[in-house]
Amino acid sequence: MATSKQVCEILDDVMRLPPRTASWHAQRLRLAGLLPATQGIPEHISSEHVAAIILAIVTSSTMVDDYLELKPGTGGPTFGKVLAGFVDKPFDLLDLQIDSLAPGASVTFRGPDNGVSTLTFYSPSPKPKPAFDRDVRLGPEVFIKLAAAIATAPEVRAGRPRLRDRYSRR
Repeated sequence: MATSKQVCEILDDVMRLPPRTASWHAQRLRLAGLLPATQGIPEHISSEHVAAIILAIVTSSTMVDDYLELKPGTGGPTFGKVLAGFVDKPFDLLDLQIDSLAPGASVTFRGPDNGVSTLTFYSPSPKPKPAFDRDVRLGPEVFIKLAAAIATAPEVRAGRPRLRDRYSRR
């Protein structure tokens, strides 16, 4: 995995966002207590935290915790666990649709029997929402590029660069 700073740069690139947009959302999540704050120590970020940053970018709100805890109507893991699974292994994802005004989402993927399956996640207590919809769709190419970029992220060391790296010509 990559560090938080690397993941934010990768998300800006993969989702074609202006520079430092993902970092701004990650900082908001850190202030809300949803991301760990490890200042000065380059630690790897988990796929659940990457999923939280993606949700913060898509919904443009701090209700990320509500989205992460959504349960599917048929039972099973929460939306945060499912989204984190697709961050790690995106090749079965076909479509992700997130309602950015009220907590709700739909995931279409290749199921265990190689058929197309859909999970719909919604809040057990419906919240009022406006008369218009604002759905955000993320295709599989976003998650495939994201997983590939995270897998190839260079290792980060704490402290000064090695002596031979400081004086080598590049």
